[in-house]
This record gives sequence, C-alpha cells and structure tokens, in this order.
Amino acid sequence: MKKNMFSISESIKTPAQMQPCTPELLNAALDSQQVANTCQEIAKKLAEVREGKLSREAFETMKSKLKADGLPVVCFHATFTDGYRHNQSAVPSGLSIYDVDHLQDSPRAYYYCKVSGREAELGISLAHISPSGEGIRLVFEVPQGMSLAEAQQWMAEQLGDDTYDGKVKDLARCSFVVSRDYVLYYDEEELFKEREVSMPLESSGTIETIRTMNSAPLLPPSTDDSAAFEDNFNGIDYEHIVRALEEQLGAAPAMGARNNFIFAMACNLRYVCNDDPRWIAKVLPRYGEEEAKFLSTVRSACNRPQNKAVPDLVNRALECARLRQQVDEAIKANGVYAPQPPQMPRRLTKFMRLITKNVPEHLRPAVAMGVFPALGAHCKGVKFRYNDNALVEPTFMNVLVAEMSSGKSCVNEPINAIMADIKEHDAKNRKLMQEYKEQYDTCPSDEQKPERPKGLAVQWVKSDMTPAAFVQLMADAGGKFLYTRMDEIGMLNQLKTNGRGNNVTEILRLAYDCGDYGQERVGTKSVSESVEVRWNWNASATPGKCRRFFADAMLDGTLSRISFSTIFTDDDRLPVYGNYDDKFKKEVQGHVASLNNAVGIVICKKANQLAAAMMEENRQYSTLADDDTYRELSYRATLSAFKRGMLLYLLNGQKWTREVEEFVRWSFHYDMWCKMWIFGEKMRRAMDLDKAVMLPGRRNLMEFLQDSFTLDDLNTVRRAQGMSGDGLPLVRKWLQRGYCTFDHVTQQYTKSQQFINKHPKGA
Repeated sequence: MKKNMFSISESIKTPAQMQPCTPELLNAALDSQQVANTCQEIAKKLAEVREGKLSREAFETMKSKLKADGLPVVCFHATFTDGYRHNQSAVPSGLSIYDVDHLQDSPRAYYYCKVSGREAELGISLAHISPSGEGIRLVFEVPQGMSLAEAQQWMAEQLGDDTYDGKVKDLARCSFVVSRDYVLYYDEEELFKEREVSMPLESSGTIETIRTMNSAPLLPPSTDDSAAFEDNFNGIDYEHIVRALEEQLGAAPAMGARNNFIFAMACNLRYVCNDDPRWIAKVLPRYGEEEAKFLSTVRSACNRPQNKAVPDLVNRALECARLRQQVDEAIKANGVYAPQPPQMPRRLTKFMRLITKNVPEHLRPAVAMGVFPALGAHCKGVKFRYNDNALVEPTFMNVLVAEMSSGKSCVNEPINAIMADIKEHDAKNRKLMQEYKEQYDTCPSDEQKPERPKGLAVQWVKSDMTPAAFVQLMADAGGKFLYTRMDEIGMLNQLKTNGRGNNVTEILRLAYDCGDYGQERVGTKSVSESVEVRWNWNASATPGKCRRFFADAMLDGTLSRISFSTIFTDDDRLPVYGNYDDKFKKEVQGHVASLNNAVGIVICKKANQLAAAMMEENRQYSTLADDDTYRELSYRATLSAFKRGMLLYLLNGQKWTREVEEFVRWSFHYDMWCKMWIFGEKMRRAMDLDKAVMLPGRRNLMEFLQDSFTLDDLNTVRRAQGMSGDGLPLVRKWLQRGYCTFDHVTQQYTKSQQFINKHPKGA
C-alpha cells in the first residue's frame, strides 16, 4: 500500500509549482472568493452567448483567459517527484477524471439521471460542474489493472456515453478548480484514502496489459487447417445477426466502450458460432480495436462459464435479423430506400440511346423519364389493354425535381426534337386561327361574322389559359393530346377555375384517367363543351417548392398519377451537351412516326405478364416492409411503367425485347424512389393522421408495456397513442422518479417494485 497523492497548483501558468494536495488545500481552493468570482464571470459570459449578445468564439477566448488568470489547477492523476507537471516525473495516484463537455441537457440533469446513487458502484469521490458551466467532471478510482485510457472507456460504457474527452489518458493532465456551489458530490475520505496503485505499462502510445503480453496463442489452434465456417446461421447471414445484436446491446460502441462491448458480443455469438472463438473472430467486427486485444477479448468471452439455454436477447436478435434480411433483400430488389436512385440500365432500346446520347450520364435518367409526355402526345385513339381488362391511354405527367442550377433544362431539347412535327403543324393552325380572329373582329354585324373553323387543332399549348380556353382547345383537338411544358410547377395554378379556389389537382387527376370535363354557359358567345381530358405535360421544381405545391394532395391520388424524376450527382462541373442539329431531329422524327401511325387497341402479352409480376413483387415487398405509403403509390406507378413499356414497344416496331423490359422495371423503381424521397415521410404522417382513432384521453403508457421493455417498445406505444417524437426524455423522467431501472448490458428498462406496488393492474 502507498499513500495516495495527487497534485495541486495555484495556477496553470506555474507548471513547476505542483505540490501534493491535502484536504486543507483543496477545501481552501473550493471556498476561495477568487474562484467564486471567476466562475460567476464565466457564467455571466455564457448567459450572453445564449442570449445572442456574445459570439461562441469570443466566449471561448474569454473563458480560457479567465480560467488561466483566476483558477487553481489539480492534477488528480499523479504527483510529480520534481514538482514539474510532466509525464517524465509523474507518479500515478490511482485516480482518473472523466470529462463530458457541451452537454445538451444541464450538467445537473446529466448527473442526477446517470450518476446519482451510483457513486460507490463507480468509485466516484468527487463530481462537479465544469468551469464553463456546460459540462461535468467526475473523479473516480481507476479499476485494478486498467490504464487511464481503459478506465475512461470503462466509465463511458457504464454511463452509456457515446463521446467523452479522450485526452485524459495523459498523466500530466490537470483540471481547473471550481467554487463550492459547483460541486455535486464530494466524499473527502474516499478521495484522499490510501489505495494500491497498479497501472499497466505504456509503450509508444500503445497500452500493453498483462493479458495481451501473455505469450500463449490468443486463439486455440485449428485442428483442421482446411476448416471453413458457414456464412449463415439457419439461413440468416451473420452480417444481419451481428447488426441485430449491436442494436440489442445499444448500437456500435464509441471509442471508450469497445472492449466491454466486444466481450458482450462475443458471449452472445457463442450460441450461433458453435462456441468457437475462431468462428466468432471471423464474423465479429473489430470496432477499431487492436487485433491482439480484440482476439484476447474473444478468447476471454469463450472461457467464461455460460448457460446452455439460449438467452432471450439472442433469440430476439435472430428474429430481428431474419426479418431485416427479408426486408433488405426486397429493398435490394426495389431500391426504394437506397441513398441514391436506381441506376439506369446500360442496355437501352435504339430510341432511348438516341434521345439520351447528347446529355452527360447523370442527366440521362431525367431525360429518359421526361420525354414520355411528349411521346404520348403523338398518339391519337391508341389504347392499351391493362391487366384489369381496362383500356388505358398514354397519359403522362412528369415533374423533374432537383436543386437550383442542377441542369433541369436538359429535357428541353430532346422534347423539342420529339415535338418538332406537332410544333410545325400548330404554327399553320395558329396562323389560320389568328386570321379568323382578325376577320371576326372587323365584321360590323353579328350576321356577317364568320363561323369558327373546324379542326384547327393546336396541341402544344401554354399553361396560362382560362378553363374555357382549355375546354375549347381540347374540343378543337378532336381526340388528340394537348401538351404543355412549364419551367415551374406553380404555373399549373394558372388553370384554376375562375379564381374560385378549386385545386388544379382535380384537373390533373382527370387528365391521367381521360375523365370528362367541361362547362355549361347560357351566353351565345360562351364556350359550352364537354370533353375527355387528354393533356400531357412536363414541369420542374426544387424539392421544397414541389412539397409545398402538393402539400394538400397527399392522399387524393394526385401524386400516384404523376411520374417524378430527379438529377443526382456529386459532380458540380458545368455539363457539356451534344449537338441537337437537323440530323438529330430527323432521326427522332423517324421514330416518332411509328406513334403517329399507331391506331386502335394495342395488346402485348409480355407487357401484361411483366406488370403482373411487378404487382406481386410490390405486394410482397410492402407487406414485408409494413409500408402502406409504398403500397398505395405502387399501384399507379406500375400502370405508368406499363404505359412507358407500351410506347417503347411501338417505337421498337412492336417488338418486346429485354431492353424494353429492363427499362420498364427501372422506370418503376426510379419513379418510386423519387416519390418516396420527396413525399414518403409527409405521406406517412398524413396516412397516420387519417387513420388515427380519437381517444377521450391518454392512459398510463406503462400499462401498455411489459415488465421489461426497450426504448423502441416505448416509441411504438407512443405512436399507437398518436404521439410523435422520441420517448427518451420521458423514460429519463421515469428513471429519475424511480418508476423503472435500466440495464446497460441488455439496454432494457424494468419496472421498479415501487411502481408495480402502486399500479398493480397496470403492471
């Protein structure tokens, strides 16, 4: 045994005046008026930061100067044989400090939630708020056989902290003294008691413990050099099992909790790895740990006595892993929740290769999806037989959603090339219409005014038109499609009926279904027509504007009828386009001619077979993912993909090929990815609200929970009761009030006996 010694100095500016600390010296520093004044001044400056009167940078500068000028320092780690605060002469004290700064909650709340009542268990002898007022410092005894760094890791794990100050492994590290009112806990006898100091050696920055210095092999040798381990357990990949166990144990560890976390993981993996440390070492990640220490920890876990019965925690992890694997496989196939949209197929039809060849690769998906409204506008009287035996027409509405200056205009030239014949035809009819208007206006009497010409179809129309003009243009088109291209999605609102406030999305839904629309007027000069809406269009928007425009259309079917595309790239260089010359336009028009010549009902059995297969895949996926939003959107997204396939079928000389099928599948998944990215969360909230059951009042949430429960269980109950947000603040209150306890190993909460006695029925 040796007398515990740590050091104190009047100022951090005097590193050569470190002296052994006594209770008298420490208490005098805690009660110093200078220390109190300094702490008060720092607190005042912090208040100015929170009020916005002082910048964070200025506060940090002032705080450093105030601490250096007005606060003594204590080095709890060591005393120094020569009085200088440096590692060369440091004699370890057996104590360590644990710093947590910039807490989101108040330091007092952190202490009472995580530490209070556990001081003896954790070996804590002093706890106080840091001079900054934003952190907490704990002084504790280093567990036998641990270095300072290992002690920090251990304490972080005990407190469930993800981050901590890793600099405290330096024996010469000191901390500033605070005033007495900053002290949260102080056990003078424990702090100054005599203790045996057994610190591991440190060499070249690597801590060498006795067990890692053992010359015995870290893992037992294999009896079969050719032994190979399975990559799954009962069909469940070990990757999913490891991920599920991580979640059961509270997620992957921070640097300060790696060793104990690896030990716990290895103990649980013994049940699914034949109790073989070599097998465990193969499937278990290192989490940044040194290889020798990692293998030693695995070996220790396998040497530990263990029950033969598989723990509930492992069974839960296996069930979660099995479900996760099924969903991941579906996600891999569908790509809906991938971090980036599905990749466009490399193999394309001849037309798709032509129409996308003049844009950079990252813009090709936007062009490939954006040309279908213009292509569909070339079909008159063409219908496709869908799987429900309904006849559908090539109705397309596409919105390109991307950030500003991302290249949304990339679709313009390809559309111009496709619409060249319609634009030329429109120009002739517009000229005849203008001549009619001039002749009509110059006639002095109604009897002499000419009749409106028949068959003056104008297909490429502006968005700025009255409902009457919209109806008249569709009547003039005689069954042909109208087409509009808009630079901004908001331009659709120009079609609202007479400013009475009805939403334009009603017309959009009619346009997709070719529904009836019109108006009845008594005036002789008024338009009184009833038409089937055939109107394809393109628009573009930024993500925020798009969400705002459709904010009131989450559940009325509008979004499922529209196809969405985006521009995804990390390359911020100026895109370089190819030439859209006469040769290009002529080639495009050669393909478009097949759409102009198509008539009647077009049937392709392979297209219907693909649609049936996709619908079944979507049904299974939405069930596995338990995603009602995906299910609702997938119905019409499949229909739209079918229509795209039928147009490509016509453009390809009515030949169904592998390229057409791959494009149809991709276009569906791409459209769904964009919809879920833009609207997924908003639609989920809207659907939850729409399905919510109004209750007369809230009940005790613990009544819905088992005696042992997790944070996820609580969040599930909260959502079922119509609550939003995370339940962590609530469960912290429960812990503070003694309603439950928390197991840091299993990451489970357990109802306290106090709560069960008070609420026997609820329990």
